[in-house]
Amino acid sequence: MKIRLANLCWEIVWILVVFGVICAVLLSRPDKNAQKAAQKAVEATRLALRQQGFKTDLADFDFSTSAELRAREAILRNAVANRNPNPFVDHPNLMEAVGTNSAIVVWKQNSLKRQYSSGPGNNNELNWDEFRDAINEHQPELDAACNAALSGPIRFNLNASGGNGILLPHLAMLKNLTQTFDSRAMLALHDGNRDAAWTNLLASTRLVTVWEPEPVEISHLVRFGDMKLVFNATWQALQADGWPDEQLARLQSEWESVDFFTNLPETVAFKRASDVAVCQRGGQEHLEPSPTLTDFLKEALRSPFFIWSELNHRWDRANYLRHGSYEDETNLFLFYRDRELELRNAVQASTWSQMRQLPGVTKALPFQSKYHSRMQAMLNVHAISMRFQREGSSILGRAAEAEARRRILIAAIALERYRGKHGSYPNTLTELAPEFLKNPPVDFMDGQPLRYRLTEDGHFVLYSVGLDCVDNGGQMPSPERQRIPDFKSRGFGAPPKGDLVWPLPAAAAKVEALRRKETRARELQNLREQEEESEREWNQSPLRQARVGKILATKWSPDAGNMSYQGRPANEDIHNGNVTGTNWLSLTELLTPKQIITGDEPENVTFEVPVSYDVITNRGGLTLLVDADPDDPATSDSGAKMQDCNRATNGDCLLVWHSIYDPPGQHAVQVQLFWMNEKRGEFIGKGPAISVVTSNLCQFSLASAHFDPETGATFRARLPEKNGQYTVELNTTNGTRLKTITGSTTNGVIKVHWDLMDDHGVRFTNDFFNSVFHSTLPDSGRSQTLKGP
Repeated sequence: MKIRLANLCWEIVWILVVFGVICAVLLSRPDKNAQKAAQKAVEATRLALRQQGFKTDLADFDFSTSAELRAREAILRNAVANRNPNPFVDHPNLMEAVGTNSAIVVWKQNSLKRQYSSGPGNNNELNWDEFRDAINEHQPELDAACNAALSGPIRFNLNASGGNGILLPHLAMLKNLTQTFDSRAMLALHDGNRDAAWTNLLASTRLVTVWEPEPVEISHLVRFGDMKLVFNATWQALQADGWPDEQLARLQSEWESVDFFTNLPETVAFKRASDVAVCQRGGQEHLEPSPTLTDFLKEALRSPFFIWSELNHRWDRANYLRHGSYEDETNLFLFYRDRELELRNAVQASTWSQMRQLPGVTKALPFQSKYHSRMQAMLNVHAISMRFQREGSSILGRAAEAEARRRILIAAIALERYRGKHGSYPNTLTELAPEFLKNPPVDFMDGQPLRYRLTEDGHFVLYSVGLDCVDNGGQMPSPERQRIPDFKSRGFGAPPKGDLVWPLPAAAAKVEALRRKETRARELQNLREQEEESEREWNQSPLRQARVGKILATKWSPDAGNMSYQGRPANEDIHNGNVTGTNWLSLTELLTPKQIITGDEPENVTFEVPVSYDVITNRGGLTLLVDADPDDPATSDSGAKMQDCNRATNGDCLLVWHSIYDPPGQHAVQVQLFWMNEKRGEFIGKGPAISVVTSNLCQFSLASAHFDPETGATFRARLPEKNGQYTVELNTTNGTRLKTITGSTTNGVIKVHWDLMDDHGVRFTNDFFNSVFHSTLPDSGRSQTLKGP
């Protein structure tokens, strides 16, 4: 029975092999008639489109520029050459909402708010001096860029033959310059320098109004994004009174000259030519060489299913190369023809409410091939990427938002000009025409007049209803930093909720209340993070102490090999001759720590090694390892939590371990050497481990070593027993008592927060203070006084 089954399997294998050979022969014989027919269809489609005025090839596009434009481009590029895309500590948020329809006037504040908190306590305050130093770092280059932006149109010299792979480095540069000019304008307003503020605001404006973007979708999207940045900066600038009418009229004229729609259909034409070029390159590829008959038989015997898989793959690939790629090419021509016609039709609409009813406006249709190909995979990746770039909208939706903001800007400037002449804002927008506007301003979104209302304090709210065409009463949408996460709730393509608003300036009391709320939220977040970190530190303690015995039993012998410095072995190079004299110690002996008593125990444990402090600090460094995992030297849980390296009076290295941040008990302590020779060759080695016993009852968290001057100081410590009583004395560095706090714990964890107010109700404002912890363990009768963090 087994023999018959084996024979049957062999028969099946040979049948498959013969079938495979036959199929391979068939695959090698192309269907020339089908291929020629597909090629003719491509050429016929290309010719028909060209006769209808459509561009079909990359050769139809010329992105080269004149010498004058290239010179201007070079000046703009030089202003951000070799700089990080975010060169400053932070660009301020120029449209930070307070409530639903007001925003903070940034340049009137005493300090700036970082968009991304940093430093101890996640501090988010940036003072004007820091900002001034950062923004003036490249002042001559930025001044030249300002003049270049003001001197004429802006285009960039590009190679259109790159198609989808065209390089567009100027996009990041333009956004960078826009933010920089906006920030320089805010600094100038804060300093009272109106002329500089005006120059930078106009330069930022012209990066949008006179830039002629190449017909690439991402380029137009960047322009729309930069327009939003300038919109925000202009709102900030117009919160300053007294701008001359000639300046406001020029700014208004700049925005009246902008057209965000006319050139959009050309982006589809360039995309068509680019994708067709990709398809053509794919069709010109050759079928992968067939495996040899020997290899084929080996794989067939090992796995008969290999035959089917291999033949199926090669059949699909050959089918695509012979005529599928030509079908895709033809279909791409027609697909993008339809998309271009849809876009041409859409940009003729006078309002977004009309435009969004047209096909292809709110939902971009992807190209779908009936073949599985690299070209289709590339198109899929590009489609996903562009959905994120459009922030969930379509390119026409982004253009509509830019157009609505443009109209709001023009109306707002006209309102300021009206007030400058008449002393107050008009009751209605119709009063702006014809003196300051040819016609009353219309909301592009729904074709109705822009919404406008005066407030009792002499300001106004001006707004568009936004992409959803729903009047929300002038409520601003979610903050910009929350927009991308908001995709989860509203989905791709759904318009954001809220209006596009020219808001009120926020009152000082509201700004202060917002900052208090943010400070409290940041404090709570810091506390949560500190608690989590403390738990991680304390949970590591048993793991660390469990490996002490293994570390102490290991024979550690650092081997420098041939490491030397200017011909001297490492041990001779780093030893302290003032102590060892001519008695050369081995590297092992040099890296053996010797504990010395200083009187600072148990809070600080000090070790001395006969290594020259002056030499080692120039060549590398020494680190104390406490309970370091011998099997994973790269682990983060390898060093003393807090330590210092100091110079002894005799020139030795003193390594000080602040042991209150580590658990009490027995520890394995080692010295790790990091050393570099004159050729920048690195050596890292561990010395022998010694046993050290610490007796601190409190193990403090690392976060306890720092405090936030805004929110205060939080101490976290763990006791070896659940029940404990404690008293915390907080003193100035010269010993003056600030505050005394007492408490108890039933879970072994001490958590004390000090709001920096002393016993007399005076807030502590210095950078440093000292703490003393008195702890008592009633269950065991132990007690201890420690110098705390």
